[in-house]
Amino acid sequence: MSIEIGRRFDNRPLVLPWPNCPHIQIGGETGSGKSGLCNVLIGSVAADPNTAICGIDLKLVELSPWADRLTTLATTAAEADHLLVALRDLIRERAEFLQANGLRRWDAKFGPWVLFIIDELAELQAVDADKLAEVISTGEGGPQAMREAKNNQQIRTALLGSIARLARFCGVTIVGATQYPSAEVVDQQIRTQLTIKVMLRVASGEQVAVCLGQGYGNSISPKSISPTERGGLWIVGLPDTGKPVRGRAHWVSDGQVAARVAATSHLTPSPQTLFNEEPF
Repeated sequence: MSIEIGRRFDNRPLVLPWPNCPHIQIGGETGSGKSGLCNVLIGSVAADPNTAICGIDLKLVELSPWADRLTTLATTAAEADHLLVALRDLIRERAEFLQANGLRRWDAKFGPWVLFIIDELAELQAVDADKLAEVISTGEGGPQAMREAKNNQQIRTALLGSIARLARFCGVTIVGATQYPSAEVVDQQIRTQLTIKVMLRVASGEQVAVCLGQGYGNSISPKSISPTERGGLWIVGLPDTGKPVRGRAHWVSDGQVAARVAATSHLTPSPQTLFNEEPF
């Protein structure tokens, strides 16, 4: 099975392997097609009965149309923390299974491959806004609560980095999307693990370097993707080439998302099946 996410500029299909797909980073400004590409990825694997889909959507609106096809959807910082812990425990259990059976890589015959989508990385790696809002609105907690919020953010980033390093060999593919592609937003230890890098429209050479990797900030201009070209992209890390590839992502409508969910929701593994319990 493969995922066709768009077309190259020479009109050949732009495809990714599935399962056992490398982790994916998607960066692009608002309106560039970032969420649309996430929809294409989810829609492409939704009909696979051996795929579970989990998500973190702290903006509340990007992944919610897929809710009935998602095993778990975290929409608050606390839920995101619990889901990250549950995924880390799942990866540990799978690693122990592989070790016990003399295997090096997960196969979907042992259990579903997991597509784990984070939209938006900036919100996930920020200080817990819910906690800060509580401090401001109630006046309770003060400096201690704010320190706790910052500590939680640091723990969350470290946990996500650990998951990214181990996940693929244990049947989990991570997709991290952000409309703020900068070194401050996308932590380097996480960025290093997201080996397929997709850049939609961005504003600066620094953002090109963060989206595609050091060395591309000077060779690929942010102006190479027109403001009117929604879905226009550069992608690096494809299995079949070491060079950046220019293309354009497919787009799916809200109606197509709803139809896909209706046709595939019965394939959704329950949280108890995947994690042995509700993660939150």
